[in-house]
Amino acid sequence: MNVFYKLTLKILEKNKARTLVTIIGIILSASMITAVTCFISSLQDFLVDMVVAREGDWYGVVYDVKKEQIESLKKDKEVKSVVWLRKIGYAWLEGSQNEYKPYLFIGAMGEGFKDSMPIHLTEGRMPESNSEIILPKHVETNGGVKFKIGDILSLEIGDRISDGFKLNQNNSYLHEKDGGETEELVVRERRTFTVVGFYERPGFEPFIAPGYTALTVEDNNAFSSYDYDVYIKTKKMSGIIDFMDEKFQGHGRRINDDLLRFSGVIYDPTFKGILYGLAGILIALIMFGSILLIYNAFSISVNERTKQFGILASIGATRRQMLKSVLFEACFLSLIGIPFGILAGVLGIGVTLKLTEDLFVSFLQVDNGVVLDLHVSLGAVVVAIVVGFATVLISAYIPAKRALRISPIDAIRQTQDIKIEAKKVKTSKLVYKLFGFEGMIASKNFKRNRRKYRTTVVSLFMSVVLFISSSSFCAYITKSANSVVRRLDYDISYTFTSDLKEKYSFDELYGELSQINGVADSSYGYFYRDFEYAKIPTGLLNKEYISHLEKRYGENYMETDLEYYLVNIRVYFVDDVTYEKYLKENSLASNTNRNSNVPHAVVVDSMKFYDAQQKKHYTLNLLDEGIHDITVEMLKEREDAAGEKIDIVGVTDSVPLGVQDNLPYMLTVIYPFSAISALQEGKNGEVDVTMYFKTEDHRIVFDRIYKVLNEKGLPVSRLINYAETDEANRALITIVNVFSYGFIVLISLIALANVFNTISTNISLRRREFAMLKSIGMTEKGFSKMMNYECLLYGIKGLMYGIPVSIGVTYLIYRSIAEGLETKFFVPWYSMAITVGSVFIVVFSTMLYSMSKIKKDNPIDALRNENL
Repeated sequence: MNVFYKLTLKILEKNKARTLVTIIGIILSASMITAVTCFISSLQDFLVDMVVAREGDWYGVVYDVKKEQIESLKKDKEVKSVVWLRKIGYAWLEGSQNEYKPYLFIGAMGEGFKDSMPIHLTEGRMPESNSEIILPKHVETNGGVKFKIGDILSLEIGDRISDGFKLNQNNSYLHEKDGGETEELVVRERRTFTVVGFYERPGFEPFIAPGYTALTVEDNNAFSSYDYDVYIKTKKMSGIIDFMDEKFQGHGRRINDDLLRFSGVIYDPTFKGILYGLAGILIALIMFGSILLIYNAFSISVNERTKQFGILASIGATRRQMLKSVLFEACFLSLIGIPFGILAGVLGIGVTLKLTEDLFVSFLQVDNGVVLDLHVSLGAVVVAIVVGFATVLISAYIPAKRALRISPIDAIRQTQDIKIEAKKVKTSKLVYKLFGFEGMIASKNFKRNRRKYRTTVVSLFMSVVLFISSSSFCAYITKSANSVVRRLDYDISYTFTSDLKEKYSFDELYGELSQINGVADSSYGYFYRDFEYAKIPTGLLNKEYISHLEKRYGENYMETDLEYYLVNIRVYFVDDVTYEKYLKENSLASNTNRNSNVPHAVVVDSMKFYDAQQKKHYTLNLLDEGIHDITVEMLKEREDAAGEKIDIVGVTDSVPLGVQDNLPYMLTVIYPFSAISALQEGKNGEVDVTMYFKTEDHRIVFDRIYKVLNEKGLPVSRLINYAETDEANRALITIVNVFSYGFIVLISLIALANVFNTISTNISLRRREFAMLKSIGMTEKGFSKMMNYECLLYGIKGLMYGIPVSIGVTYLIYRSIAEGLETKFFVPWYSMAITVGSVFIVVFSTMLYSMSKIKKDNPIDALRNENL
């Protein structure tokens, strides 16, 4: 070890406080970067686990292959694993209430199938022989056919044949009422099974499949005519597509695209943008903030060592040698700080994920045992080490390079920090009046020693910019996710057809179902489709909507002399209680308060859609702002000359429970249910009414409603659990929110640590200055006045520079988001209010903490103190 490295270690040892502050900065930086990389790896692992639990652990599936081909696959060197399902055939499901799913599809599980595929038992056990069978749960909930464990099924099994071709699960049922081709079941064997269990609907059953998948185990006496579905994993995940194309030309096949996408094999710009794009921005901002944090520590360290550099240079040391000593210091401190930072980051994100595990599961409504837990990948650790080390080197290099430009004489005399020019230290009379002599001293110190004070102001400035910019980024991302994703405000629906009123009273049934434990809210309604168009006066159209139409269809699309604009219309009738509540929530006048016997309606005016032509998501209003009371002329046909005029009680962008959001280029008109008689010629008792239920736990409530309907002998095929199919949307929104709030918390920690480190270190390095002021008689009260002025000066200057720049960064974020989403520019004012308050709280509290540390200093010892 050369003499410069030894000297560097001696300096670090002598200045323990400054060394400790720098190491803490490195630990904090490395821990934050590690937390981000480990969160990304954990999130990616969670998404992969979700796919495996839903779809199975396979890369590609090939349909309708022979046993000989499976034996060949087992010997193939490119194949990692292979499992298969023998397709025994179809049998009629007696009593199925789903007319497009009239079969049981019987499959025999081959070796390893139950371990690789998503078979989640809800009751009973797995089959142990080829005479035992398990049934999917939705054979009851969707098909309306109830079985119990121990039932004996005697099935006539065969193949679905249409026009000489054999059909499979990927071919929907060819119903005779649809016209065109039909199918028949050609029976080839009879088999008897004992029901031993039930399982969740399997992910490998297509939604269009005409058969409910019943599973048994494979026997050794196979018919040569049996076909197999084969699920393959290759040794290289990326090679699965080429492998199947080469080996199975002419066979139906597909890849597990979600698994390959989340594993990074398939390039998906949406997934990459959400996961890696946000992570990249987050790491870049953390790195930028961390450089500032550690830079300040090294900058102060280098400034204090400037005199030493001057002495070393005067006795022959080169700039290269002195620069290497500073970089050696950075490497030595990194060797201590980065490992501890990585451990702290892993521990921190692990504890966070553990504490939020139940919350995350409840948000996503995951019940298959998959949780978002800690997954530390090698790549995550390597990225954290590389980025953390680069951050420290950059932070040390910049101040060292600047300090080494100073001549040895100036460095020894230390005249570079304090430069006094004529009139530069003159202070305002207002400062003297408000803060007295002490405030004047602080102001003069600030002016003649600008570099040290500038460091603190820059720290505050960057903290303000980082916090407001990160808040803006999260606000725009969250708004984007909510704008793109269409969410239903109800979980479960049940349609009561008009023919059921002979069996049971609708009012009694709705009253009973709406009171089921777990139902948070309910409504019912009727979706009427007779009216197709409405004439809207062009003067009422929103300018942004007109601009969008002209971008899409040409500048001459909206003719200047066009009096009316034709728009598609949907008409909903909702129950009167929900309708009155809806009016009240939107501050609209009730129908009963208007002087007319004709029912009035509410127009829902808000559209969310993706324009593929312009490659942009839009959220638009069709009508101009401020329109509240208008008349719309309804047409039954597009070219109808005579229309029916209706009064609109109000226009809003929200919908009541059970009503779906508008489709593109469409308005929704909402009436109370009691208006059906007046508007539909006495149809009140002849319509199909749909009940909507918002629940606390959709699965539990669905089972309870199903039980009630079953006990009353009412059909269950129209009982639909929409919340199950909405889980992907819930996952996206939740992931974005978790990412956003975590992002803000991390940036806030960087900002807080940066300001605290800068102010406390600067105060610590001013011990000699404070000792001199004490020696000439400055009191504790005088110190307080001087420090209060400095705090105000720091805070005001930091905000004065930070807020305008933050607004500029927010605008750049808006412009970036606006490339793919039609949105308006806004600034998160709540973040600005938090920032203003936080800046002064942090500055004053840090100043108080730092001053408390040096109050007991002996002035003589402090005056004699040298940092080395």
